[in-house]
Amino acid sequence: MKRILLTLKEKWPEYLFEIIVLVIGIYGAFELANYGENKNRRRSEIEILKGCRTELVADLAEINLNLGELNKSRRSLKILIDVLENDGPYHDSLAFHFNYTFLPIHFVHSTSSFETAKSRGLDIISNSEIRSKLIAVYDSQYKFFLKGEEEELAEVQHYLRNILPGRFASGWNYGAKDTFEGEMVPLDFESLKTDQEFLYFIKTQENRTKSFTGYFYGNLKNSVESMIGVLDQEIKRLEQ
Repeated sequence: MKRILLTLKEKWPEYLFEIIVLVIGIYGAFELANYGENKNRRRSEIEILKGCRTELVADLAEINLNLGELNKSRRSLKILIDVLENDGPYHDSLAFHFNYTFLPIHFVHSTSSFETAKSRGLDIISNSEIRSKLIAVYDSQYKFFLKGEEEELAEVQHYLRNILPGRFASGWNYGAKDTFEGEMVPLDFESLKTDQEFLYFIKTQENRTKSFTGYFYGNLKNSVESMIGVLDQEIKRLEQ
């Protein structure tokens, strides 16, 4: 026992140094592991945010494309309402406008990057403000819009099944190209001028299209554009 105590007394600086080196080594290894984990986590976060941005840019292009078609539809509706209510004559170009009265437009979009983030845990997005904004866009704005779109498409189906038969030779005469251009010829144009059911539908559809483009699509577009700008800034900050 005396020998052990004597050895400790003589070599305690050496032993202390070894303990300090060991502690530093363990702490350094722990910090290195944390650094590697944080670096991988940061890489995954940037990858997800870039994925969200890429999808939102594609969604924005789809929004603008659909808005262009819906605005054409509204112009056609206004032309038809004006001609029918003012006892205007029929001319061949009206067949084009009749074909643009109700459009089966769907908002084709992607949420896969956001769903990936949800599957990994949304806390992978370190900035709580960015996280909240993404949730607001995908889980609130998109779902709200799609509900409005569902109601709009239900009106399109009703028009196709219940309004067009008996009034037009055929409906949805779209061309082979990726467009809604085509012709829909009325069986009796003059009778449409006093057809209150048909007039009600096209007047209401003009109002609905105005609301759908201005409110539903307008709010969706603003949210997507804003989110793209926010992601641009956040990705730049994370990559610095």
